[in-house]
Amino acid sequence: MRRELRVIGPFQVRVDGQVRPMPHSAERVLAVVALVGPLARSRAAALLWPDASPSRAGANLRAALSRLGDVAEGFVHLSGEVLALAEEASLDLDTAFAWINATIYDDVLPAAGAPPAWIGRTLLPGWGDGWLTGPNERLQMLEAQALGSAAERLLAAGHPDGALPYALSAVEVQPWSESANRLTIEIHARRGDPSNALRHYRRFRHALGLELGVEPGPDIRAAIRQLYPFGNPLVEAVDPQAARR
Repeated sequence: MRRELRVIGPFQVRVDGQVRPMPHSAERVLAVVALVGPLARSRAAALLWPDASPSRAGANLRAALSRLGDVAEGFVHLSGEVLALAEEASLDLDTAFAWINATIYDDVLPAAGAPPAWIGRTLLPGWGDGWLTGPNERLQMLEAQALGSAAERLLAAGHPDGALPYALSAVEVQPWSESANRLTIEIHARRGDPSNALRHYRRFRHALGLELGVEPGPDIRAAIRQLYPFGNPLVEAVDPQAARR
């Protein structure tokens, strides 16, 4: 029996290729086990029902596990008081982490072109559970690291066109990352497109000032000055400090 769980984007469970609808309480239990587990039953109950007493939260967990077993048996393994995702269950997040690890640590050059379709998607959008913040932030951080690594390696190998989609995706994942924006500017420049490099910088500087009230750092300003070493009215308009140097 093939068991599949998807948590990148909307929640979905499939058994032998068929979608298995289930009560939301059962979905939440399966999700917390997949994203936080292995974990003790008491911790799972506290995460899922933080406002309930321990006894009430424990009762809710037992009921939800029973409902889960009724519609999709075999996804959760119970060992003593510890809940874990069953080894035979396939989790889309594991596939994502495998791609991230290979992209960051393997010596194989990433494929030129668009990054995986799941990049930038939120885990279980619309749920609003507080315990999802940590897993979402971790995935976002690792995605940005992998995308940046892929873009840098493709650029170093002489493939700026192939590197650009990865750099742009890194900016989408972490819009305020100076390293991701600087890399995007560098790739535009290596493609012989200084106008788009400057355009990207202007957008980044405007958004940074509007949202955070700060200026881009010296490294990214230096990257722009290298494109226009003899001055450019647009550069001066973007960065008056650079023009005075």
